[in-house]
Amino acid sequence: MTPELQAALDRLSPTQRQAVDWEDGAALVLAGPGVGKTTVLTTRIARILDSTAGKNFRILALTFTTKAGDEMRERVEAIVPGLAERTVIGTFHSFCAQVLRQHGSHLAIKPDFGIYDQDEDRAELLKDALEQAASHGAAVTADDTRWLRAIDQLRSSLVSPQKAAKHFRDPKAGERAARVYEIYENALRERNIMDFNGMILDTCRLAHQVPAVAARIRQSYPYWLLDEFQDTTPAQYRLIRFLAGDKFKNVFVVADDDQIIYQWAGASYRQIAAFREHFAPDIIQLVENRRCPPEIVQAANNLIAHNAERTPGKQPLVPTRPSDGAAIIDRAFATETEEAQAIAQEIAAKGEAVWGRTAVLGRTRAILQPVLDELRKLGVAASIATRRDRFVSPQFVWLQSCLDLSLRPTDRRAFTTMAAAANRITGIELDVAILAAEARSSDASLLEYWALAANNAGNDIASSLAEFALRLVQSRSTWRKVVSEAIAWLPQTADSSNGIISDAEEDRTAWETAAQAIRVEKGSQPDLDELLQGIALRPKEPPLDPSAVRLLTIHAAKGLEFEYVWVTGVAEQILPSWQSLKAGASPAELEEERRNFFVAVTRTQKQLVLTHAAQYRGWQRQPSRFLAEMNLSGTDTDS
Repeated sequence: MTPELQAALDRLSPTQRQAVDWEDGAALVLAGPGVGKTTVLTTRIARILDSTAGKNFRILALTFTTKAGDEMRERVEAIVPGLAERTVIGTFHSFCAQVLRQHGSHLAIKPDFGIYDQDEDRAELLKDALEQAASHGAAVTADDTRWLRAIDQLRSSLVSPQKAAKHFRDPKAGERAARVYEIYENALRERNIMDFNGMILDTCRLAHQVPAVAARIRQSYPYWLLDEFQDTTPAQYRLIRFLAGDKFKNVFVVADDDQIIYQWAGASYRQIAAFREHFAPDIIQLVENRRCPPEIVQAANNLIAHNAERTPGKQPLVPTRPSDGAAIIDRAFATETEEAQAIAQEIAAKGEAVWGRTAVLGRTRAILQPVLDELRKLGVAASIATRRDRFVSPQFVWLQSCLDLSLRPTDRRAFTTMAAAANRITGIELDVAILAAEARSSDASLLEYWALAANNAGNDIASSLAEFALRLVQSRSTWRKVVSEAIAWLPQTADSSNGIISDAEEDRTAWETAAQAIRVEKGSQPDLDELLQGIALRPKEPPLDPSAVRLLTIHAAKGLEFEYVWVTGVAEQILPSWQSLKAGASPAELEEERRNFFVAVTRTQKQLVLTHAAQYRGWQRQPSRFLAEMNLSGTDTDS
């Protein structure tokens, strides 16, 4: 046993140690906020690796985000150095991408498939496919792209095109949607493209239609760990069932039904209930909250006790820290402007030393914007956290789509994106539509034809881009050298004369960060298709300023913790939202809003400030009912 593992085991509480020492069979670990669930997961993985040194099997751990997976892998490596390579730790989608690369040929899926993670790309693909189908006599039009949302819902429910029609009340609508769905699926296959729903759907199909693949996975990964299980969708849970088969039960699930805040995306208490019914797990409850002051723990317990959809017999959180003063402050203001100004002034007064350990949380991005404006007026470094799913600079949009084209030479969407990005970089206007039409009538690929045109445009930057593109076409074996040179050179083509870091510089950092994480996850240098698939599945945000105040929606704050937390807009029709209060809303919607607030308040390590105004945008608002449920008065309690 490594000294690091022994030290990690010594720091565990008795219930944490029970979970870490769990051997075989199904287990459901109910882990509330601040109880050390990540510690339990990583230490359990490390313990199994250490006790089975020399064995060939691997451990499968599925996480909700790539960031959580990266953190888990780093922790495991720190506890048992050199053994983390025997793990596969990642999201459902990254694991499905791996399975489909290895076994997708059973479904005629090529391993170098691309991934469309943007709705506009998928809509453009469907539009092209509909136009082609219509030209061959199919009863569809380009306007049938409107069915894409319905198709997504069908795919997320694992419904095939052949069975889609019966899911519509209107038979004619069902027939048309099914027809469009089939055209969409065929287009994805013809162009060797996957979307997010498709990766889950096709892995389920693979496990169902080729049982040997599921058996191989069970043999290769005898231990499964599922993090944030409460956030899984019905399709993801069914994937686990398909892969596990009837007899495999060695599934270790960590969940908290009090933190289900992605109900709109399919997350539901029903997945936890279904897991309990099928796998019959032993239940371990982690209740010792090591993060929050006792006043916050008690208030959070009071709040969440009003929810009905909770695991029977669930125990309340237990604080482990002593009280150290005014942990909760509830402030009332006349207007949202006064509210935002007061929050900014209080944060500024705390001093620059604590800004990086401070967060302002809100139900929506809109409620945070006035606070950000006031902080900036006072010279406080602050930003609203924004998930960036794609590169924003034309330089790295060009590079990604150029590499996509080198793998899929007929991908017209990648060609259009690449050529348009090149026009933005160079300032010249090569007609994308004309180039595509001319390329189809020539012997050259789309990428080759564009490179020839760019090289003849009389522009030095265009010529350099063309050189990179032609090198990719002429020798795939040198792609790593080409990419390395490109990411070093491309930011130089961006305007940085104003002294501000360019989008291209931020994108280069995001690219290099993603590429490094992919190498660590794979345990070796990825092939080009693996690199592009991994980059498509990862966020593209630049690194955060560690000294700046973080402004986040509650959804974005999940899994994080801060010494000082302000929650703004704690008022009726904001938190809880007006949608959850309108006539006809189900009790489940209000329960999810309550879970949102529960997540928000339990991010706090030292002090929580709850604020609300009597008026927002001219509309009168009452203090949130959640304040009363926490046994707070709804008035300023800073005394």
